[in-house]
Amino acid sequence: MNLIEELTWRGMYHDAMPGTAEHLAANAPITGYIGFDPTAASLHIGNLATIMLLVHLQRAGHRPVALVGGATGMIGDPSGKSAERNLLDEATLRHNQAGIQAQLEKFLDFSAGPTGALVVNNYDWFKEIGFLGFLREVGKHLTVNYMMAKDSVQKRIGQSNDNSQVKAIASELVNRSQSLSSAVSDLRSAHDSWTMLEISEPAILDDRIVDVNMATENVISSISSLNSELNSENREDSRNGISYTEFSYQLLQGYDFVHLNKTLNCTLQMGASDQWGNITTGTELIRRLANAEVEAAAADSSHSATQPLSHSKAYALTGQLITKADGTKYGKSETGTVWLAPALTSPYQFYQFFLNAADADAPRLIRVFTLLSQAAIEQLEAEHAAAPHLRILQKALAADVTTRVHSPAATEAAIAASQVLFGGGDLASLDEATLLDVFAGVPHLRVLRVDLPDLNAATLLSDITLHQIFTSKGEAKKMIQQGGVSINREKVASPDAHVAALTYLAGKYLVVQKGKKNYFLIELV
Repeated sequence: MNLIEELTWRGMYHDAMPGTAEHLAANAPITGYIGFDPTAASLHIGNLATIMLLVHLQRAGHRPVALVGGATGMIGDPSGKSAERNLLDEATLRHNQAGIQAQLEKFLDFSAGPTGALVVNNYDWFKEIGFLGFLREVGKHLTVNYMMAKDSVQKRIGQSNDNSQVKAIASELVNRSQSLSSAVSDLRSAHDSWTMLEISEPAILDDRIVDVNMATENVISSISSLNSELNSENREDSRNGISYTEFSYQLLQGYDFVHLNKTLNCTLQMGASDQWGNITTGTELIRRLANAEVEAAAADSSHSATQPLSHSKAYALTGQLITKADGTKYGKSETGTVWLAPALTSPYQFYQFFLNAADADAPRLIRVFTLLSQAAIEQLEAEHAAAPHLRILQKALAADVTTRVHSPAATEAAIAASQVLFGGGDLASLDEATLLDVFAGVPHLRVLRVDLPDLNAATLLSDITLHQIFTSKGEAKKMIQQGGVSINREKVASPDAHVAALTYLAGKYLVVQKGKKNYFLIELV
């Protein structure tokens, strides 16, 4: 199965330039790359879908290159953004790049050979290029009209012109003001004529003129208010439109493709579907520069390019953006972005995110994020359909991805931690960080250690915890006597049981279970 066929059955394929499939088939191994934005010290699961494009490229017998955008990260990609991003300094970007490269090494084979993966940083070549030289050698080959036509630019510019409704209202008010002013003039003429004829009715007209004058003043006031609003919007648009900095991003990314084409014989750029505009800028720039080289050579027989473009026909391939069944963007949990770094998203939280995938989303996610075969996935889907409550599909998905992102040991710990709440696992086996992850959603109560001596269970679970577990000592005693209270999975035998004699998790925690579903975490401080 070739690359495009593999991506298609997995639901990952979005689009490709004409001739891409033929180029992949006829020139194996080809070199293809994807750029990663180093604006954070870790990639997230949205990036993981893009990493999987490189993984499948390598598995299909080609050479993957991951470009970490140290230079373009200083600019910011306007694609999918509604406002200018804060720019990062070089030290921060270098730190982020190191973290990203370490994560990429978990998915790609970097061994020597024609298909061994590479990581490159575009800062390494852009730092040697002067502004004037770049404009002279590169910028002149793409017109402003071509760059303005890109969707990412049009959307940002469109936001700056999105005050048409206010303008229409202002125009209507101007028309009304002109009509009222005309009415005032007519009334005054009538008033003057009646006065000259010494007719007693002008007093009526005086009242009418006053009314019309007031109406005119109201309209003028409204126009003034709308003008202020329009000026404010225009000032805001100047901040939230698109700067020249971000406008130039596509030219820089396009030159990345040119550089890799020259130095690594790279002929394919891949990315998510929202990157199509930036990617095709690169293919167009390669085509135009190649034509310019041919023309220069024809004009000067002594001309020879020191680094000629390896292939005047570069190619582009994009993958589907990963969305939920309802069309919303995938990759956020209740607590925010799901990162690949354990310091930002713990292995337990990571595992839980995939374990909690909706039944409607799981079939697509397991195709995108795992390397399981089509037959294996279809078998899992059949088993899941027979017993949906067992969440067979989600468990296979969560275990596979957590193992590859973290480790087999991290996956085992995450599964064990999951069983604590739902399967009665051993609380004492959890380290402090995992314990806090498991009980992150339950009330977290703090108790002073000095209160522990001679304290009994009923008092701890009522007065000492400020009645957040039981509203009274009597209620606590009653439920303990009925066998409805556990501490650290052990039934509390008596309301008078000494709290100091309990075994504390990680030296300072007690997990209180009230009834079947109510949990509380007590921490000694």
